[in-house]
Amino acid sequence: MPSDASAAATENRRGRIPVLDALRAVFALFVTIGHVGIFPLFAGVDSRTPLGHFLVRGWITVIWGVPAVIGFFVISGFCIHLPFCGESELSVGSYYVRRYARILIPVAAALCVCRFVGIKQPLLSADSILWHSVLWSLACEELYYAVYPAARWVRKCFGWAWLLAPAFGLSAIFAYRYPNALDGTFLGVFRTALILFPIWLLGCLLAEESGHLKAIGARSTIWRWRLLAWFGCWVCEMLHFHAKWSQEVTLLGFGVLAYFWIRKEISYTSQSRLLRTLAWAGTWSYSLYLMHGPAAKIVEELHLPDFGFIVNWLILYTGVLGISFVFYLCVEMPSHHWARRIRLRPANSKFTAAGPLRADSDSPQILTDELAHSQGELG
Repeated sequence: MPSDASAAATENRRGRIPVLDALRAVFALFVTIGHVGIFPLFAGVDSRTPLGHFLVRGWITVIWGVPAVIGFFVISGFCIHLPFCGESELSVGSYYVRRYARILIPVAAALCVCRFVGIKQPLLSADSILWHSVLWSLACEELYYAVYPAARWVRKCFGWAWLLAPAFGLSAIFAYRYPNALDGTFLGVFRTALILFPIWLLGCLLAEESGHLKAIGARSTIWRWRLLAWFGCWVCEMLHFHAKWSQEVTLLGFGVLAYFWIRKEISYTSQSRLLRTLAWAGTWSYSLYLMHGPAAKIVEELHLPDFGFIVNWLILYTGVLGISFVFYLCVEMPSHHWARRIRLRPANSKFTAAGPLRADSDSPQILTDELAHSQGELG
């Protein structure tokens, strides 16, 4: 039986980093639970008593979905930049077509489903569904995709300092100047994208570092980092809702923590059964991200009998996951396969990336193009 390290190397040679898919599944579940509801562990407890209030209110703070989006940003920056580390060429036109086809076709289909189930938010207005829903993060992603070729040019010519220092500086200024950008108008989306842009760039930086990371196999080490990441999410939640810190400030800080945490996850060599299951779920996490809201509404509109708190919750989540998976099969996967036909580089380009897929790869272009394409979207 192969070792964990050799199994991980085999997966990387196939063009995937399983832990990134697994993390995407976890992040999508966090967002879903944040919107649809956490497991009703203390449902029915009298919250009017001090102990009941502590249990009920404390339990619902365990998972907050917003920081999970920041984890998506780090992974997105990693996967978008990985094929273009070093001197590899980028066909800008093909890059734009492929990225936007991959992301926007499922978004358009999801918007149609929203209309069908009765979600009537306007498309273009101050209350647009594009930025007053989970789609706000995709709006940020589209802006990052748009500026990536220019950002890559700056990085190649002047180095990371010329990107990260101004990005963090502007981010801090705008986070202080516009503390409610996440809940703003269309201009608010631009400001939010600017505030969170350095987090996406940290993902790009991680792509270049990933080929030189020292492997770790200690389970205790990685679990300490996971607990620290969860605690960071919880602290962000408490600072926002109780200390009245803006989400922009808290998420910017969490993004730095997420960068170091995901760095450790990539270095971790485990190939457990749980990781493989989560990695499979991560392949359709974008559909879950897009569809959990409409899917929950579809299940609720069925007006099923009341089976009790726990059974009702299980039925709801079975429906949400099932509908999201069907959406993946019918919409996301076909758009994925279609967009894969678009080459990201000129046919005569020479690949020299320094990422983890460089060594022992029979076809680096195919492998890293596939990785960026399949794992690079936010959802």
